[in-house]
Amino acid sequence: MNPLNYLLGCFLYFICVGLDIAMFFLQIRLIQNWKTVSWLVPFDNAGKFLVDAISMKVSGYLKTQNQLSERGKLIIALIAFALLKIILVSVINAK
Repeated sequence: MNPLNYLLGCFLYFICVGLDIAMFFLQIRLIQNWKTVSWLVPFDNAGKFLVDAISMKVSGYLKTQNQLSERGKLIIALIAFALLKIILVSVINAK
């Protein structure tokens, strides 16, 4: 493995870690929208800015006649991040 492939693999790995973190906070917000769990509130507060920014981007990319609900935006973002992670992991493992 040459150094360029190694650096590319490391870069893609860190992107996957970032996707995992974003997916974690999206899942926390989904749980909090369904039922308030007191010990998850600090996690929801920690990821508030990230989740809000993601949900605003989802509504910007998907222009629908009816406005998407908060849960709908979160679910769409979670699915998109999961698919992106699957693609990145397959690229990392295709060496």
